[in-house]
Amino acid sequence: MTIRPVTLPACAVTALFLGMAAPALAAFDEALPYPTEVALSQEGDKGFVYRRFPGSQRLYIYDLDKDGKSACNETCIGARPPVYAPAFAKPVGEWTVVHRDDGRMQWAYRGHPVYTFFHDRPNEPHGDGEDGVWHIIPYEK
Repeated sequence: MTIRPVTLPACAVTALFLGMAAPALAAFDEALPYPTEVALSQEGDKGFVYRRFPGSQRLYIYDLDKDGKSACNETCIGARPPVYAPAFAKPVGEWTVVHRDDGRMQWAYRGHPVYTFFHDRPNEPHGDGEDGVWHIIPYEK
């Protein structure tokens, strides 16, 4: 009786290797702390979403922000108010603090400075996708 070695197709070996090599993305953890200027709201089947507190407006990130620095200064902030952090603010959970050009502090979520949109109502965000560079922070599950 001849015993033959078992061979796996290359795609199976590759999939097995990649599955072990690639770490899973961290799941959203609603128990993590967040700034007092922000509220975490559970909205049924949609999941969790961060909103400005007070005011309940949805939060946005800006594609032109780079390396944890706000690119939305002077003329930009009229329509896109930053979510300011107190001068003594320290990182909390997935939230960090960035220094703005005017010397004030701003909250950043996962490294992205956050803003609201002046024309939004709490349940009617209108600025998502504006100019292809403004994006609403999505729901988390």
